[in-house]
Amino acid sequence: MQQKQIITLNKTEPVMCEYAGGCFKLNEQGVSFIGKDKDGNSMAPRWICSPLQVVAKTRDAKSGEWGRLLEWQDDDGIIHQWAMPLALLQGDASEVRRELASLGLSISPNKLARDLLATYLQVFPVENRARCVDKLGWHENLFVTASQTIGHSSEKIVFQNSHAVESAMSVSGTVNDWRESIGQLAAGNSRLVFAIATAFAPALAKIAGEDSGGFHFRGASSSGKSTALKVAASVWGNPQSYCRLWRSTTNGLEGLAALHNDGLLILDELSQLEPKEAGDAAYLLANGQGKTRASRHGTVKPSSRWSLFFLSAGEESLVSLMARAGQKTNAGQEIRLADIEADAGLNMGIFETTHNQLSPATMALSLKEYASKYYGAVGMAWLQKVVANQQTIATNIADTLQAFVSSVVLPDSTGQIIRVARRFALVAVAGELATEYGLTGWKDGESIRAGYQCYQAWLDHFGAEGNREDRTILAQVRSFFESHGASRFDNIKTPNNERLQNRAGFYYTDDAGFRVYMVLTEVFKKELCQGFESRTVARVLINEGWLKPAADGLPTHKPRIRGVGTPRVYMFTDKIWSGE
Repeated sequence: MQQKQIITLNKTEPVMCEYAGGCFKLNEQGVSFIGKDKDGNSMAPRWICSPLQVVAKTRDAKSGEWGRLLEWQDDDGIIHQWAMPLALLQGDASEVRRELASLGLSISPNKLARDLLATYLQVFPVENRARCVDKLGWHENLFVTASQTIGHSSEKIVFQNSHAVESAMSVSGTVNDWRESIGQLAAGNSRLVFAIATAFAPALAKIAGEDSGGFHFRGASSSGKSTALKVAASVWGNPQSYCRLWRSTTNGLEGLAALHNDGLLILDELSQLEPKEAGDAAYLLANGQGKTRASRHGTVKPSSRWSLFFLSAGEESLVSLMARAGQKTNAGQEIRLADIEADAGLNMGIFETTHNQLSPATMALSLKEYASKYYGAVGMAWLQKVVANQQTIATNIADTLQAFVSSVVLPDSTGQIIRVARRFALVAVAGELATEYGLTGWKDGESIRAGYQCYQAWLDHFGAEGNREDRTILAQVRSFFESHGASRFDNIKTPNNERLQNRAGFYYTDDAGFRVYMVLTEVFKKELCQGFESRTVARVLINEGWLKPAADGLPTHKPRIRGVGTPRVYMFTDKIWSGE
């Protein structure tokens, strides 16, 4: 494991570096420059900044994107490290100074001294090399975090970014502390176990070849859903800083997603997100790619890419949030954010057992207190285990995932359901593997059972029969006829009724006494197909027997109507009233 090195400066022998007839000096007092006057005499040292060490020269695998790995301590003694791209120095270097200052480096206000800082960073003598990567997460067989790289490499690997990134991952307490408190109380509570297992799952996604996706705990404000987010966050860091809010802009979410690549992003309070942005935000996170943008030179900038799991909570679902803005969700958006009822159904909100706690309320308080004291160690231990055992995991995980999917998915299930089932499977298997590694303290099968229960809660809400998008189309079409009946349709025998407002089409009564509705093409496209492609709607309706195709196989007919002509119409059957 590669970590930050502790800065040690010799009290009697400062580091010297000649430049422009003078020299830079680095010692305990900081970085200074000693110049020469016109007679060649040394001038008084000009202080530049507090101690700042250039640890290594960085470059990527193609020997491009050169930079410098910088390290310094703030006034609280906290060590910071930043792999700084050299390109940032090719200007006034104000961005560099801003980043360094924001993380506690003291910098001289003198303009000449500030200019000398950029020079110092470029000429400081350093022979060490480090390989830089532009994404956190998996890099070949290593796992790169903002503060360290897990795994063994012939050279140091660092994350290089134009901003000095402080990792949301942090450690307090030990694995045993976490296991004996949070792990123990979570056992027997399907939503808590599932939330924790979700924190473990992203590190396995690349090994298993699974896509990004999210889970959303939906429930009342007192249901305990935010407690589930906090215990999941405790796997990786302090919940206070690790948990974020949905109310970020879409651009902000891109940045957050990139910084959680191959990891877990936790977002609370879905209802705070602008309803019009909700569907796009869910799609963006699960799609794994940011928007394409142009650089200031007119060229296309590489878009951000990521793979992650995201865990969300809120009082309403994505569907109801978007409905507030008059928007419809499509199946693609819904399956990217699997909606799980937070209430486990035992009149205790998210809890199913409170162990030795007095009540669900005290259980929630205890979990929050433990999560604020013990965090991060179990996540680091998990990464070490996964990195060390990735070959074994890769060999076995496909069969393990398929076993879960086969046990919960019916033979005639749609691809949408199978896709979500595989995401639940990865979470369940991740929890079992963490238990096998001695990290959770749970009994064998605990995570699998939680996965089953949460999957069933999702399926009960989503619906097990048929394709979700097809069901939405059918419901929308039926709603149109239920709302309007014959009020917008002309009788084909006596058309051109002057009292008819906003005509949608025509109807006639068949031999069995059923009205056959014929919908005009523009009404069909604009009203019945709202939010969907008209060809898709026509296909679904024909497959269900709701729409009668013409003799030539086309979905529309051209009947001759007295006083009207031969309008093109969609002819509906009486099956629109049958079934659920």
